[in-house]
Amino acid sequence: MAAILGINCYKHDSSAALVMDGEVVAAAEEERFRRIKHFSGYPEKAVEYVLEEASLDPSRVDRIAFYMLPGLVMRENLAHSRYYLFRQGGLSFLLSQLNGARKMGAIGGTVRQHLGPGMTAPVSFVEHHRAHVESALLCSGLQRAAILTMDGVGERDTGLLASHDGKRLRVHARSRFPDSPGIYYSAVTRYLGFKPDNDEYKVMGLSSYGSPRYLDLFRRIIGSGNGSIRVDTGLLDIHMGVHHSSFRPEVISVIGPPRKPGEAITENHQDIAASAQRALEEVGLALARHLRQVSGEEDLVISGGVGLNCVMNGLIERESGFRSVYPMPASHDAGTSLGAALHVHKELLPEVPLVVPPGMYLGPSYTEEAILSDLSMAKLSWERPEDLAGTAARLIADGWIVALFNGRMEFGPRALGNRSILADPRRADMKDILNSVVKHRESFRPFCPSCLVEEAGNYFRDCTVAPYMIKTYSVIEERKADIPSVTHVDGTARVQTVSRESNPFFYDVIDGFREITGVPVVLNTSFNIRGEPIVATPIDAVRCFYGTGIDALVIPPFLLRKEAAGE
Repeated sequence: MAAILGINCYKHDSSAALVMDGEVVAAAEEERFRRIKHFSGYPEKAVEYVLEEASLDPSRVDRIAFYMLPGLVMRENLAHSRYYLFRQGGLSFLLSQLNGARKMGAIGGTVRQHLGPGMTAPVSFVEHHRAHVESALLCSGLQRAAILTMDGVGERDTGLLASHDGKRLRVHARSRFPDSPGIYYSAVTRYLGFKPDNDEYKVMGLSSYGSPRYLDLFRRIIGSGNGSIRVDTGLLDIHMGVHHSSFRPEVISVIGPPRKPGEAITENHQDIAASAQRALEEVGLALARHLRQVSGEEDLVISGGVGLNCVMNGLIERESGFRSVYPMPASHDAGTSLGAALHVHKELLPEVPLVVPPGMYLGPSYTEEAILSDLSMAKLSWERPEDLAGTAARLIADGWIVALFNGRMEFGPRALGNRSILADPRRADMKDILNSVVKHRESFRPFCPSCLVEEAGNYFRDCTVAPYMIKTYSVIEERKADIPSVTHVDGTARVQTVSRESNPFFYDVIDGFREITGVPVVLNTSFNIRGEPIVATPIDAVRCFYGTGIDALVIPPFLLRKEAAGE
C-alpha cells in the first residue's frame, strides 16, 4: 500500500487530499471546517479528515506532497524585489513573501508537529502549475489532452500551455510574473470595490450588465502572443501583488476613480467589468486556439484559478476548435493538494495506474445515527417521509426554499446537489426572494440551474454533459420564460447537468419536480450565507437553516420544516 498526503497552504484556499494505491480517497478545503472563507493557514482539520476517511494512522503515510517549490518562491521574490523594494511598504512586502516561503519549506516539521512522532514521511515538493495540470488531467478522465493553466502566480509561472500524450507532459509555452491574468482580474475586482482573491465572480456576474466600451484600453493592459500572456505594468502596477495593485493615472483618467466598498454600482462600473472580462476572454481564447494548433490534441483541460471563470470557459468551448473542453471543477489552489499527490504517485509508483474519481464528492459524509444525534441534541422535530425526494420536489414546486444536505461534501467552490439550496426556477421573483431572506447578496449575481442530463439540450444551446457548473450556455429562447430565475441578464446560465449515476437522490428530486411541473430544472445555489463557506456538517446545516429564511431542510432520511410566522 502507498499513501500520499497532498497539502496546499500559506497562500489561499488551503486544502488536503489523500491518494492511496492510485485511488483518490478524499479531498477537502480547510475553510469548510474552520468556517473561515478562503482560509490560508495550515489545513489541520482537512488533514485529519482525509486520514480519518481512510482510517489511516499517520505512521502509514508514505509521502507528503506539497504544491509549491519553496526555494524557487524565495529566489523569485528576491529577484523581483528590485521593482518595488524602495517603495513605501516594499521591504515589509518582501519580508512577508519570504516568510511565506520559509513556512512552506518547513511544512514537513509542521505536519510532524501536528500528527505526532509517528509521522515520518518525507516531503516531495511539486511545481505549482504541474500540480494544477495533474489534478485537471486525472479528473477529466482523458488519457491524452492539451492543458491550459492560468492563475495569479505559482513560484513564478502564471500560465502554462502543455499537452500530455498518455505517457509524458510536453510544455509548449509559459507565462511568468508579472504577466499574470489572475492578478490582473483580481486588480479589477479590487478597483471595483470588491474583495480581491474572493469576489472575482462578482465582476464576472456584473460584466453581463455592461457594455465593453473600454475594451481597447483593457486590450492594452492584457493581451497575448505566441502562447504567452502579456500584462503592461506601465498601465497596471501589480509588482507587489493584488493588494497593492494600482492603475496608472493614464488609465484612471479614462475609466474614473476606484469604487469604494459599499458605494452604489453605476453604469460606468458595469462597463469597466464588461471591458475587463472581455479582454480576459480574448486572452483565454487566443491561448486555447494557439494550443490547439501547436499540440494537435482534440481535447482540452483547463486549470488554475482563472479556470473558474465560467464565461471564459464557455467561450473557449464554443470557439477554440477543441472537440471537448474540461475545466477542472477545483481549478483554484485548493485543487493543487490533489494534483501534488497525484504527481508524486506517478513518480513513486509509475506501474500503479491512477483511478479516475467518479465525481467531485470527495468530502465528509455523516451516518444516519450521527445526523439523528445532532438533531436530538438540538431538540429539533423532524419527519421521515417515505418518498423524501418526491416530498422535496413537491415543496419546491409549491414555492418553498429547500436546503439539501446529503452524502459526501463537494470538493471545490460549487454546490453540486449535496450541500445546496434549491428553489423553483419558474418564478421570476425567486431570485429576489432568495437574496432577501437567505443569501443577502448583490442583485446582479445570477443563480444557477441544475438540469436532468437527458433534458439539457432542450433548455440550453449545445449543452450535453456539464456536471460541474463551470461553463455558461445560452438559454434557448423559447425556454427563457420557463426558467426566468436562472436565466442571467445576457440570456446565459451556468449549468449543472445531473445524471442518476452521478447523484441518485438529487436526480430524483429534479425528476420529481419535472413530473409535477413539466420543467426538468431546479434553481441550485450553495448552502451558505454571504461571507461564509458552504456548510460542512449537520450542525452547520441546522444553524444556516434556522438563521435564514430557508423553509425546509432535507437531510436524508430526515425532513425539517419551519412553520410560517403566526401559525
